[in-house]
Amino acid sequence: MRRGGWFLLLGCILFLTNGVFAHAVQDSLFEKALDAESAGDVVQTIALLEQANTYQGKYNAEIREILDSYYEALQMKGSSAGDPAIPAASEDSAKNRLNFLSRAELVGIKYDEYGDSLGANEYSGEAYLQVGAEYEIRSGAISHFILASFSTDQFMREDSTVFDTSRWAFTPSLEYTVQGERFVASLGGDVNISERDGAVFGVNLSAEKDFYASEDYRAGVSAFGYLNDNIRARAKLGGYWEYRPQYGFWTNLSLSGRFERDTSVSAYFWHYTGFDDSWESREDDWSEDSFSEDTSAVTQDSVQERYYLGRNVKIGPELRMQLGYRFNKMFSMDLLGYLFWSYNPFEDEWMTFVDEVEGQAGWVTSTWNREILQGSARLRVNWRGEHFGTYLSVGTYFRRYLDLPSGHPEIYAYSYILGEIRLGATFRF
Repeated sequence: MRRGGWFLLLGCILFLTNGVFAHAVQDSLFEKALDAESAGDVVQTIALLEQANTYQGKYNAEIREILDSYYEALQMKGSSAGDPAIPAASEDSAKNRLNFLSRAELVGIKYDEYGDSLGANEYSGEAYLQVGAEYEIRSGAISHFILASFSTDQFMREDSTVFDTSRWAFTPSLEYTVQGERFVASLGGDVNISERDGAVFGVNLSAEKDFYASEDYRAGVSAFGYLNDNIRARAKLGGYWEYRPQYGFWTNLSLSGRFERDTSVSAYFWHYTGFDDSWESREDDWSEDSFSEDTSAVTQDSVQERYYLGRNVKIGPELRMQLGYRFNKMFSMDLLGYLFWSYNPFEDEWMTFVDEVEGQAGWVTSTWNREILQGSARLRVNWRGEHFGTYLSVGTYFRRYLDLPSGHPEIYAYSYILGEIRLGATFRF
């Protein structure tokens, strides 16, 4: 069966099971609402009826009729179409709230590299766990959230690998978020403790501001920034447009200017003073303008030469595309993706040995401004209840150097594709 056929079959299964689950959930909520009504709890009765009315089932007409009678008796401005009207006493009781949350995820990864004569490809995996607590404070139309969490990653990979990861990592973090009717902003910090890098401190800032908003549409500007004490940094500024009804198809498009700085690359190798083209050994170090002092392979008639220097800076436009279908309050399917074209204003520099330079053998220094196209696509199916949720996603990520000149070191691995499948569960109570 073709890939498109599998997606169509999955969509049909979700569509059919959606109706079965919706009816069962509505029946359960309606029974709970009748029990609350018998106990004289008006607030709980209305809340349960409003929740039951968001599902399509055999009781929708009866639920709307009961809700309308409650609203008329209480002289409340309510809606039986899915927006609950809660008495003031209930609003007061929900001003401050403490939630505990956790997320567990298993990831399978396949890596394929192109351009390398060895044809590098690997399988790997990751196990991820996060636990935390969130405290919410409501003040009028403004909500404040304080989140403290702890996450751990365990990477399962080969001993000799192309993956630039540690075997394990632990990350405690703290985040503050403020949200209003047309804006949201977050400030966070974390400490990533890993096998390879030790403790690395990082801070991040994000914000969104709607300049247009209606019932189903919104548009505005967004910003994001990240910096750690290894001087790795990322910053984005752009605009977005979103169409998101309560149910059915939704979409979000954003266009941003993006800046990234990663650690630079310096690579060195040993060669004979007689300009023999065989290499005694080669040392690679991933910090700028430094190299390993391994002298085990050094002989008296050899010298050290710098081979390659690249400052890893990326500047360019990023396009993000998201769309999905929300079957009801619990089931949804999403397709997420982005494209990022980047230009490096700092030149890569490398040396190439040639047989003749001005009549004699020697080294020629070449430069090139790096251009990269990278992106990803992910299909995700979600199920989310009141306290428990689960998701399954299949995705791919790629990176490719553009217009590499002859002789550039990256020509031996000019692109790669990483495919992954994720299975996760979330808990919130």
